[in-house]
Amino acid sequence: MSAMNNLPPDIIEAILRRLPEKSLGRFKSVSKQWCSLISDPQFIKTHLHQHSHHKTSKLILVSDTKCLYSVDINEIVPHLKFDDIPATGNEITFRPPSIRWEGILGSCNGLVLAIDEYDILYLMNPTTRKISKLPLSPFALPISESFEMYGFGYDSSTDDYKVIAISFWDTDNEHNPDCTDMFVNVYTLSNNSWRKLPNSPYDHAVGHLVSGVLVNGSLHWLTSTRPNYSSTIIAFNLANEKFKEIELPDSIDNYKAVFNELVVIGGKLCLFNQLGNDLWVMEEYGVGMSWTKVSIHGVDIDNVKPICSVDDSNRDIVLGDEDGVIIYNVDERVCRNVRILRGPTRFTIGGTYVESLVLPTYIREIP
Repeated sequence: MSAMNNLPPDIIEAILRRLPEKSLGRFKSVSKQWCSLISDPQFIKTHLHQHSHHKTSKLILVSDTKCLYSVDINEIVPHLKFDDIPATGNEITFRPPSIRWEGILGSCNGLVLAIDEYDILYLMNPTTRKISKLPLSPFALPISESFEMYGFGYDSSTDDYKVIAISFWDTDNEHNPDCTDMFVNVYTLSNNSWRKLPNSPYDHAVGHLVSGVLVNGSLHWLTSTRPNYSSTIIAFNLANEKFKEIELPDSIDNYKAVFNELVVIGGKLCLFNQLGNDLWVMEEYGVGMSWTKVSIHGVDIDNVKPICSVDDSNRDIVLGDEDGVIIYNVDERVCRNVRILRGPTRFTIGGTYVESLVLPTYIREIP
């Protein structure tokens, strides 16, 4: 270590930038200078950019006991040739507090948006084990009388992270039988506050109550247009904070597409038909003619859906259901079960995240 101290500061920084996140977390204790460097926002941003092309996703699971676990996809790769693939589940803990988690609402650049059993939102970094609680929105509708869906992503134009909340009245509620407004609110990390945006012109109440899918700087939902209720994909641009429509595959019924699901595989926007196990991949973002169909054969598990791909390829796809994970190889048309060691036996798959040093630095961490 004394030899490292004799190196010029720029050489030390260049070496540290090449190291993985967990190693850097340990090296913070080497000296005050190293801790300051590794914690510097510019170093964190440069490190994220430098490692962005070499990152693989980790699954994040929510157990039936309301705890979080991660599963490293890297562990799966060497065992893909076997029918029973081992992978280790690692519990994600934060101290303090002890939180009972309800679900994962999105992730971006190593930050994860999650919600607890009391509908409180948190931003966390599972790698660094840092967590922050978001303030309540002053524009939120009463929980007992409404529904809410979320999205989370990074706005590169302002170097800021945003949470999008789309809420609408429960039309079965006797107090608001005619309320059809779709309210849109945005939280920005830089000022730790919520803003109200113009209402969405689309009907988000049709179909699944799911989080927005982040691709190409926009969050995507399956919705219906008004007044004819034809299905469409809408993209909310995080930079200009406006909606626009994305063309569906030609063979998809415009009135039934809303009952499919949007997913991201290999960084590409995809549409999944659970009934036929068909996966439509938008090869070139925003180009309707680029949709290609991938049929998933031989999957006997009910309610399965694509989660991510192994090593960012479209050949080995991670599929999940309420209590299992499988890998489907597109070329061989073969499914392989993933056996999670030291993990929960019952869980839901919340999504994926990548390791990073990014922290919710603009808001006060929970004491």
